[in-house]
Amino acid sequence: MSSKKAATLRVIVEVLFLALFVFLLRNRDLQRWFLIFGVGLLGALFLGRIYCGWICPMETLFRPIDWLYAKLRLKRLRTPAIFKNGVFRWTILILFVVLMIAVRVFKIKINLLLYITAFSVLVTLIFEEEFWHRYICPFGTLLTFFSKKPFFSMKVDKPSCVSCGICQKVCPVSAIEKESDGMKIDNSECLVCLKCKEKCPKLSITYSRSE
Repeated sequence: MSSKKAATLRVIVEVLFLALFVFLLRNRDLQRWFLIFGVGLLGALFLGRIYCGWICPMETLFRPIDWLYAKLRLKRLRTPAIFKNGVFRWTILILFVVLMIAVRVFKIKINLLLYITAFSVLVTLIFEEEFWHRYICPFGTLLTFFSKKPFFSMKVDKPSCVSCGICQKVCPVSAIEKESDGMKIDNSECLVCLKCKEKCPKLSITYSRSE
């Protein structure tokens, strides 16, 4: 599938799932969204973090923010170095799980997913996307664990890669690194958002069967 067709398909899927998210929100039934996330979690074992790049309403809402900031040439803050460690992101996940249990046990009437979505947008208005995806999002932390070695993933054809670094610049989660023989994508962090594939001038990046 060409990059243009894949991008169009991704947008259609994103809009459909965002509409479903809004529908569940209006009906105060967002708990069902956790079932969709559960499917995405299992799907990560085979397809990588498709949930993040194609389904998650947070990532869908980030796209117009990215577009607006690019048009206005506004820069957001980079991820503070103090948060760039595994301890922080797993602590956030543990706190999230504890909060979910507390809401259930004490029957607190609060929609956690709605508040998390609003908070994610607020964070992304100030910081680059990497901060949310790699260090705060509890769903992303779980997906990172499940997508370490998926059957399908984004790959760089190193013989044709010229190490121009364009893919590295457009990756919203800094999942691409430059090596001596070309660029390398970290599948556990990759959102499968296809931005790298769309921008690669040599068409060296594909979504295909992992080796």
